Amino acid sequence: MFGSFESAVLALVFFLFGIFAGVGLGERLVVRCVTKKEYLIANVVTLLVGSVVSAIVMITPYPMFVTLVIGLIGGTIAGLKLGFGESVGPWKAHDKYFRVNKEQLKRSETGERAEAVRRARRDGTPEPELMSVVDDKSDKNE
Repeated sequence: MFGSFESAVLALVFFLFGIFAGVGLGERLVVRCVTKKEYLIANVVTLLVGSVVSAIVMITPYPMFVTLVIGLIGGTIAGLKLGFGESVGPWKAHDKYFRVNKEQLKRSETGERAEAVRRARRDGTPEPELMSVVDDKSDKNE
C-alpha cells in the first residue's frame, strides 16, 4: 500500500482532517488560558502529547495515521494562537515581520487589558469596558 498514489492522497486527507480537527480543539483549549504562561504551557503540552501519540502510532501496523497526528498537532497550535487573541512569543515576531494581525499586536502591548478580556471570556462574564479620556488642550471654545 505504501508508495502508491492512493496512499499519498489518503495521507493528505488524514493530514487536512487533522488540521481541521486540531483548530477546533485548540480553540476549545485556549478558553482556559488567561496568562501568557498558561498559553505557553498549553503549547508545550500539545507538543509533548503529540510526540508521544505519534511514537505510539508509528509502532502500530498503521503508520499512515501519523499524518493525522501531525495535522492535529499543527491545527491545535494554530487554534491556540487564533483563540488567544494576542501575539505572543515567535508569533509576535512573525506578525511584525509580515505586518499581519495588527489588532493582536496592539493587544500584546497592553497585556493587562488583554488578560482581563481573556479572564472574562473564561469566567463567562462581560468583557471590561474600554474607556478613553482625551484632554484636548487645543480646544479654543473653552
